Amino acid sequence: MSNLNWMKRMAKRIVVASLLVSLVGTGFGAKEEAQAAERQPIKVVFVHGSKQMSLNGKTQQMATPLPVVKGVTMIPVRTIATSVGASVYNDSKGTHIDTYFNKVTLNNKMRGAVRNGSYVLLPTAAMQINGTMHVPLSAVKLLWNASYVFNAQLKQISITIQPEPNVAPVAKFNAPLQVKLGENIEYEDLSHDPDGKIIKTNWTGRKSTYFEPGVYSVTLSVYDNEGLGSETVSQDIYVSDEVMYTPYEYYMRYGNPGDKFVLDGKLMNTFKEVDTIESKSGRTLYMSNAPERFFGEGLLYEDTLADPSRLFLHHRNGSTERLKLAVVVTNKGTESVKLTVGNRGLAGPSVSALQFGSAAVSRYFAVSQPREMIIEPGMSINLMPEMEKIIMNPDEGFSGLIDVDMDGELTFSTMALQEYTDAVSAVFTLPELEKVGNRGKFFDTDQYIEVNEKVGVTESKLRLGQRGPAMAGVDALTGGMTINGGEYGAVTTIKLKNVAYGTRIILNPRAGVFQGAVTVNGKVISVPTGGHVKVGEGALLYTQLKPEGAAGQQKAPEVTIQYTSPGASSLPVLFVFLPASDFAS
Repeated sequence: MSNLNWMKRMAKRIVVASLLVSLVGTGFGAKEEAQAAERQPIKVVFVHGSKQMSLNGKTQQMATPLPVVKGVTMIPVRTIATSVGASVYNDSKGTHIDTYFNKVTLNNKMRGAVRNGSYVLLPTAAMQINGTMHVPLSAVKLLWNASYVFNAQLKQISITIQPEPNVAPVAKFNAPLQVKLGENIEYEDLSHDPDGKIIKTNWTGRKSTYFEPGVYSVTLSVYDNEGLGSETVSQDIYVSDEVMYTPYEYYMRYGNPGDKFVLDGKLMNTFKEVDTIESKSGRTLYMSNAPERFFGEGLLYEDTLADPSRLFLHHRNGSTERLKLAVVVTNKGTESVKLTVGNRGLAGPSVSALQFGSAAVSRYFAVSQPREMIIEPGMSINLMPEMEKIIMNPDEGFSGLIDVDMDGELTFSTMALQEYTDAVSAVFTLPELEKVGNRGKFFDTDQYIEVNEKVGVTESKLRLGQRGPAMAGVDALTGGMTINGGEYGAVTTIKLKNVAYGTRIILNPRAGVFQGAVTVNGKVISVPTGGHVKVGEGALLYTQLKPEGAAGQQKAPEVTIQYTSPGASSLPVLFVFLPASDFAS
């Protein structure tokens, strides 16, 4: 089709869609009535001679008590307006108190008022008192859907205002009608709610750019704070075959953390390694039989810990039964031990090891509220009772990262159990399962990497997930040496001391697929936002943005990244640093 004909057709479709929305109106019939029925009457209570009033049972303070003029009690209009959520404003026609359904206009020292376009004669004139418009008490029946009761004994005036029906929000947006391939698309959300606020927005088909020519439909609907939804509005966007940016060029300019894109994986090999200062310390790692299958009830791994430690669990149910995992902690000493459970991430059940491996990492990096418990001598406790709710069907799996701190020696037993087996009762009776994967205890597993050179001047990289010799540990059940080649369960903290403005940091897998999470300056980033990345792809982690003004003349801030290898992902990975000059045009 020609662009001119397509634009004419689009303009006609938008006009027709607008007419349909205006004819349909904002109500949803029975649904709207159901929402309106949930609204409660508004109750305002005054006491003569008192500055106190109450609105729906909540006490408030007025500037002065209710004024009485020639024996008539006067009610402040702003109090009524606040109670019904009306807007109050003044113009040449008077003082306006407007809601969606009820619009009132008053004038000082005049008995005549206007309600929804109709003239209303008040018992006495409205008047300004202490700078605030007041109306006689009996006028509330005439101007609002209200009633009142006066208790002479208590000198109490109770006004009840009936609620108005909820009005549906209106969805509306602007977007370009025609774009090029890889052109950044900006959407202007013009939605509004006449009598409340929008709390949920649903888009379908909305993308920040398109890389295939064609016609794409974008729709929008919104919901208000009472759950009432709008009509759905839509617009077509025509994407021509003219190229503005390739996917790589686009995401480097406009991408958000977690976005993935195609790149030249071989080119990454040519980038120089950044110079680093490295050290290892931190938590002892307890690895339970990762990542192979287990085939029935039994002990997967057991070891004794006495220092700050981290448990890494990654298993799949290889049996024909529904099974669960549990970690039981036993105090075999003679003194009570305080145990604190810190950051933790549990994920599963799922048949996708990539999914539950990455979800556990993402949840681990989110800050967890510590749990403290005292374990008395001879006592056994279930470390994470919520794990027993994660029942794995055949071929489903589970992954977990758990930080533990203790002030004494404790034995940790990881077990595979049938669905209804009590973990604490079974800990001393279960048979030991055959070792089919890596397991063991590893010391000084966490890494600290400092990069002092200025990053982002030229292309450079940092390799993680298999850095140097494989981690060696001891299998407590066999006494033999064990290897953790992917550094699973270890946390690496990278401190980039000097990152040039405009630098893009991306993650690129080097041996297969990767799905996980990192933190950048404390913010958890899913890598990628959806699905996984592979050798010929990258995921954007961070862009060092330059602030405006004097702050932009200062040295760029440091960047801190935390990484841990997610179960089931292929390793190693590269953190790649790309200069702003690569994307200047």
